[in-house]
Amino acid sequence: MRSNFKDVINVSLSSRGDVPQSGTEGFRSKTGNKVLETFAIGFLFAIIVFNFFVFYKNPDIFTKNKIQIASFNKGDSYSGRLNFWRLLVQNNDWLEASKLEDNLNQTETVDYKFQNQPDQIKQRISLINQKSSKTTEDYLQLAKLYSLINQPDNSFESIKIARQLDPIRDDIDRLYYSLSK
Repeated sequence: MRSNFKDVINVSLSSRGDVPQSGTEGFRSKTGNKVLETFAIGFLFAIIVFNFFVFYKNPDIFTKNKIQIASFNKGDSYSGRLNFWRLLVQNNDWLEASKLEDNLNQTETVDYKFQNQPDQIKQRISLINQKSSKTTEDYLQLAKLYSLINQPDNSFESIKIARQLDPIRDDIDRLYYSLSK
């Protein structure tokens, strides 16, 4: 009776194409696939664990600040929020930085915004450009401001004029030659 039952199962499975014609070959290939699947899943799991370990030991600065923001300590949380705001500003992401400003002390952000916000920089450039007689320091300040708003040609022109006004200064020469390359 046992052989009849086995023949019925083999015939029904072989008609679907699931079982090869020899009886033990199908069992070996299925166990081989299971071992391969288990090995692949284990390998991928090991890679994921390794990535978490590396990020835990050496997180990037954005991750460090976000971890600080989530801290239960209010001082650490505020420090992380302020540092994250500064990173967003340095990456010129003023829209996201403005979302964090509500939770920050305005005295800590006003000066930094004045020094780095593109609208403020353009106002400072226009104030310097309105002067009738500009000094070498004014042209150096213009070069710095133009570089902050990503206008290297105007920055180089300002350095060139500053070099013409004061050709003896070494710092201006170094800036001139480093930007001319």
